[in-house]
Amino acid sequence: MLKNFFHNNKSIDVNKGKKKNIPNLYIDQKRIVDINKLLNRVKVDKKNETKRKIIFYSASVLALSLFSTFIVIIK
Repeated sequence: MLKNFFHNNKSIDVNKGKKKNIPNLYIDQKRIVDINKLLNRVKVDKKNETKRKIIFYSASVLALSLFSTFIVIIK
């Protein structure tokens, strides 16, 4: 199939909408990883998770106690 057409002495290219190539990313590059930083991050994440659990449980106990107090006062 012809890719170029000539009409009135002008060249018309059919493949003008050709996709541009995206440059390849180098995935295989090695990174230096410090194991101490990773272990410290795990420790901090565990501490934050326990803090969230404690806050959630204390808030639920507080809500239940306030609700029960409100019920007792109404009766």
